[in-house]
Amino acid sequence: MSDAVGGPAAPGGRETDVAAPLARWLDRHVGPHGPWRSAPLAGGNSNETHLLRGGDGRRHVLRRPPRAALSSSAHGVAREFGLLTALYPTAVPVPRPIALCEDPAVAGAPFLVMEHVADALSVTDTVPPGWAGDPGALTRAADDLVDALAALHRLDPAAVGPAGFGRPDGFLGRQPGRWYAHWEQVACRPLPAMAPLARWLTDRLPGPAPTGFLHGDFHLDNCLFDADTPRLRAVIDWELATVGDPLLDVGLLLAFWGERPGAAVAMPAVQGVSRLPGAPPREHLLERYESAVGRPVGDLAYYRVLALYKLAAIVEGAYAQFRAGALDTPYAAALEHDVPALLDEAMACAGLAAGRR
Repeated sequence: MSDAVGGPAAPGGRETDVAAPLARWLDRHVGPHGPWRSAPLAGGNSNETHLLRGGDGRRHVLRRPPRAALSSSAHGVAREFGLLTALYPTAVPVPRPIALCEDPAVAGAPFLVMEHVADALSVTDTVPPGWAGDPGALTRAADDLVDALAALHRLDPAAVGPAGFGRPDGFLGRQPGRWYAHWEQVACRPLPAMAPLARWLTDRLPGPAPTGFLHGDFHLDNCLFDADTPRLRAVIDWELATVGDPLLDVGLLLAFWGERPGAAVAMPAVQGVSRLPGAPPREHLLERYESAVGRPVGDLAYYRVLALYKLAAIVEGAYAQFRAGALDTPYAAALEHDVPALLDEAMACAGLAAGRR
């Protein structure tokens, strides 16, 4: 397989020369810093992320749709670039957007280039070595996480832009049916919990709430922290962002934070540090969020259930690709267990009967 970003595909993160058309484009739009080299940082069903290194040592990040995209709408880099451009001057910490290419002939797909956040890392289930010996590290990281989310949710999308971003009218009411229909399109096995969860979400729909930006996949793992201190540097992976009920972000963040129901939880590495000694409880994050935005969350259970239900519907598409042989990664293989486990957690949070996978 060839890769216009990095010449021949580079398994295991190996750095390779970028293809000539992309190198010329980078020289024109990013700066004459070549020769350019590239190494993959991430893949799967999120937009692919590549680290670009110029001949002078300067580093940038390139984002492009994945080869095995779950849907075209979820991976629009022009949309992501427009949002990053709007958010960068605000209090929301995001990487600086640099350039956008919508011509697929340059690198095989549209892509964006943004700054590389130096000396930063994503935190999953292990406390970074640079934080060792600091008993308050996880609390300060959690506080930064909540403060960034609250800063996003306090923004006025009409004032910040980009224009026409999202469809906020009726957003929450559309969610149960939208994700059930999405699951029906990608389904490769029975998931009996989907129907009762859809009914529960429809019947318990909260009343009208303030609308705002939502990240769409907000959790600790989609943030970059300073390697040596628990300071949030940037929120990343904005491809699912929209305008609607921002409490859906709160639901996902808190659904994966702290103790979770069940002996074998779904995606255990996600925010795994929140279950380590010294991590603040879910209530700490909730209280800090409510204080920052100036209003109560209300029916948190509803948003936790919706977040888990939505995530299960989305990532079942990746499992279907795995079953079909189109996606062969440990992440996709683990979805055989993880998707039913997500639905089990949603059922438990909703107070519905267990064992309906």
